[in-house]
Amino acid sequence: MIQENYFTENKDVLLHFHSLIDWEEIINEYENGFADHQEYLRSKDTNLEMAPSTHKEARDYYNEILTSYGELTGLEVSQEAAHFDKEGLSFKDGIVTHPKKMEELVMKFYSAGLVPVAIQRKYGGLGLPHIVKALLTELLYRADTSFTVAVSSVNLAAIIQDIAGEEQKQRIIPKLLRDKYSMTMGLSEPNHGSDLPSVTTKAELIDGKWYLTGTKRFQTMACGINGNPSATLCLARTGKSGGGARGLSFFFVDGKDYSIAGIEKKMGIKASATCEVVYEKSPAELLGKEGYGLTRYVMDMLNGARMSVAAEGVGVSTAAYREALKFASERIQFGKPIKELAPVKRMLDRMEREISAMRNLMLEGARTVDLYSWKSLRQKNSESPLGEEEKIKFWNGVSTVITPLGKFYNAEIANSLCYDAIQIFGGSGFCEEYDVARFYRDIRIASIWDGTSQIQVNAAIGGIVLGIYGSGVFGQYLKSELNSISASVELKQIFSDTESIVNLYKKFPTSEEKEYFSRDVVMSTCRLLNGILFEKQEAKLPTTEKESRVKIRKDYNKESLAELSAIKIRLS
Repeated sequence: MIQENYFTENKDVLLHFHSLIDWEEIINEYENGFADHQEYLRSKDTNLEMAPSTHKEARDYYNEILTSYGELTGLEVSQEAAHFDKEGLSFKDGIVTHPKKMEELVMKFYSAGLVPVAIQRKYGGLGLPHIVKALLTELLYRADTSFTVAVSSVNLAAIIQDIAGEEQKQRIIPKLLRDKYSMTMGLSEPNHGSDLPSVTTKAELIDGKWYLTGTKRFQTMACGINGNPSATLCLARTGKSGGGARGLSFFFVDGKDYSIAGIEKKMGIKASATCEVVYEKSPAELLGKEGYGLTRYVMDMLNGARMSVAAEGVGVSTAAYREALKFASERIQFGKPIKELAPVKRMLDRMEREISAMRNLMLEGARTVDLYSWKSLRQKNSESPLGEEEKIKFWNGVSTVITPLGKFYNAEIANSLCYDAIQIFGGSGFCEEYDVARFYRDIRIASIWDGTSQIQVNAAIGGIVLGIYGSGVFGQYLKSELNSISASVELKQIFSDTESIVNLYKKFPTSEEKEYFSRDVVMSTCRLLNGILFEKQEAKLPTTEKESRVKIRKDYNKESLAELSAIKIRLS
């Protein structure tokens, strides 16, 4: 793989960081008047020692972390990714063994203090807004998907941070970081994948303590890394069997109290342990309130999970594009580099254009999560005055539409871009000696895990149908974003075409017909939103970037008009 700093050597990422992200908005939301710094001055808590005290310090802090991530991912992890894939995992007598070099690099991230990106500073984390986490997650995924899962899994502790009592937070979270735990989300079961209301894992309260019995499937990193500890955050039934979503609660279960029955043999992400976990009267600790497991806690965490997959799409696509561009620049056919051949140039241009759009959607989704989640958490912890409920409700509502759009679009487009990367390599791309074959195998999971693309469509469609007419929070958001720019003729036509598509969709007489074509409506909305984001950014573009960026926007809008025309015909 290309060896370079994946942050400082990526022009589009730097463009976002230095010019396009509204840092005043993000920093005001996250740093909350630099409360962590003020608390450090009062208490001298060493966890808060690096907390910024000004907007400049905050940006410099975020930049330093991203630069460190760019260096480790681009110079070290990327160079081992093919070896991780080739060596894979072994399983014997309930023990999973990862590649030794993967373990070493995970520990190197821990030693550098770079692992707990989703954890607040007061619990030992780095303290980063979602928009920074999105960027660094992209860098990780560009280097390797299996490694990303391994090094990031402990950040699921952010859920404990959001829902548990303060005593539990102070007792559990620092231990997870100090002892280098791996974590997984115990949701899916052998007979229940996305059908979470039907979960059967049973929780029993015996002499004041909870015990779990059942089996969970697709439990990524439930085994820990080569002897390091693990834990699951498990959805289990405290109510009666068949009681649906309201009978489910959320539990913390230490890895020493459950067993690994086996690991899946997968087509991709071969160095990522996908385990089957068995609970047999396993001691467990209730997190939050009984009965809130699915209806509140799992649903609340979905936006973050979706944004992680959106970042996966951008990261793996960037790796595929950069490798394909390098190959096409060096491969001579018919007397010139193949990148100069029109059919190849067309694929490369589309890859660059779509990656720019995917990054827009990823960062906008992260922005919307930042604009409600920190207010909401402070209110839960009684750390801020009441009175911001409307803002929380608005941006939470917007994010519950945009995050499934980002997950859906970025996963689907990334699959097609990795397909094109193999095509550019020709016969060589079909051979495992080149990284693009691995990208193609690894990216396939993006459309499946953390809710399939079809689940994302179902999550977004309601808000879209209301929103295209300016109704609901997503409609208010769309209207506001459109009114903030002088929309081009092409963008106005894209909006009109999307409106027509929604009208055609609404005319279908049955829910089955609507579900059949709902994907088309969601894809149309993704392209409309990306068009808005491209045009909104143009006022912030440096002169040196304006010409190339405007060309990308115009070409993207042309592609959107063509695709929306086809969708209108399909729905007519």
